[in-house]
Amino acid sequence: MKISNVDNLKIVKTDLEQLKTIDFDCGDEDLNEFLLKDSFENIKNNLCTIFLCIYEEDVIGFFSLSADSIKINDELKIQYPQYPAIKIGRLAVSKEFQNQHIGSLMIDWVVGFCRNLGNEIGIRFVSVDAYNNAKTINFYNHNQFVELESVKKKNRRNIPMYRDICERLN
Repeated sequence: MKISNVDNLKIVKTDLEQLKTIDFDCGDEDLNEFLLKDSFENIKNNLCTIFLCIYEEDVIGFFSLSADSIKINDELKIQYPQYPAIKIGRLAVSKEFQNQHIGSLMIDWVVGFCRNLGNEIGIRFVSVDAYNNAKTINFYNHNQFVELESVKKKNRRNIPMYRDICERLN
């Protein structure tokens, strides 16, 4: 299905009751299972928050957010062993809506959300543990994420990556 107007997209924080009614398939069983099963316990235990991307009443994507801290490649003027971050734990787009830049729009929303939240608490980075495959790594690179240099790619399921949300503000 083609999205005719991105202005009709909305991103909402979900709750346990809404999650029970969702029909979603992104083509990746692990991501589907996270949203439709595992997320309930994660939310109950305050491990993450789930946001849904909705288009014309259909859930077409989701992502989870949680607190994080990272050791980055480059040092800032103020040197800390770790810097505050918000982690995108999971991010997926429904099979019907893939290849329409919905994932990038959700990342843009997360960056804006984190910048606003950064006015209240310290947040400098958005982090993600990306699947270790070329398509996923390229997607995050395209969305201004860089790999942590200290992590070797060989035989890893996920690659830690980050994006500086203050980069354009400096």
